[in-house]
Amino acid sequence: MRSYKEILSFLIVREQLSLGWKISFFIVCGALVVGSGMLMSIKVQAVDIVGTVVSQGANLADEGHVGYLIVELDNGRTVRARPVGPLDYRPRQRGIVREVSSNYFRLKKYEFKGYIDKPREQ
Repeated sequence: MRSYKEILSFLIVREQLSLGWKISFFIVCGALVVGSGMLMSIKVQAVDIVGTVVSQGANLADEGHVGYLIVELDNGRTVRARPVGPLDYRPRQRGIVREVSSNYFRLKKYEFKGYIDKPREQ
């Protein structure tokens, strides 16, 4: 038969572990509530900007080569824009670039939507 001290120490340890799990549960729930509140405050904004295509390039990715265009915007900045459809490189032609930005991390992503002018018939 166990002594009273052994049973009491076992129950105390069991109660402390139970309390630890309860505290951990409330911390995780609080983090989920704060995280969902932060996600609800994220705003994504898209703006179309006109620019001139300067050059093209490609990055190596898991799927193979990912092409992009270097576009000089009318405000003077030069950006790297991924094409929405197939990559159509026409140097010194004017095109529309969509700037997608968010207020959370101040991230900006550029997508090349297309050219303003019709392609020349050759």
